[in-house]
Amino acid sequence: MKKLFTMLALIIAAPLALQGNVAMAETEKTKQALYHVNHADMNTIKAALRNITNHINSPSGPATRIEVAVHGGGIAMLTEAREDPQLQAAIDNVKANGVEIKVCANTLRGKGLDVKEDLYDTQESDIVPSGVAHVADRQMEGWAYIHP
Repeated sequence: MKKLFTMLALIIAAPLALQGNVAMAETEKTKQALYHVNHADMNTIKAALRNITNHINSPSGPATRIEVAVHGGGIAMLTEAREDPQLQAAIDNVKANGVEIKVCANTLRGKGLDVKEDLYDTQESDIVPSGVAHVADRQMEGWAYIHP
């Protein structure tokens, strides 16, 4: 009789244990990191892209949703990339790994830039109304904030 109760307990407990593992896996996939790029210095921009690549390649990388918020001087990342194959390759690499680059509409207006004409590989869907507000919103949503 004791063996029967033990077997029943295992039959009931096994699915519950599996549900716990699934819940833990789902929690892992909710990691979120926001990289803030707002300086025109190309060394800083390239360092940010290296940081992002290192994050992607880290043990937590595949479980982390990564965005880059670009505004102000940081727009140079996308304007300079139009003529810089190495910068293009770095941007292509992070995007191929699911990284989204969000671009400030205020910066585009202020600098008189056109998404299709002046920015490398940027779509209208990548534009956010305000880059700095996007950064603040993500922080309030609990995203990890990284400013290389």
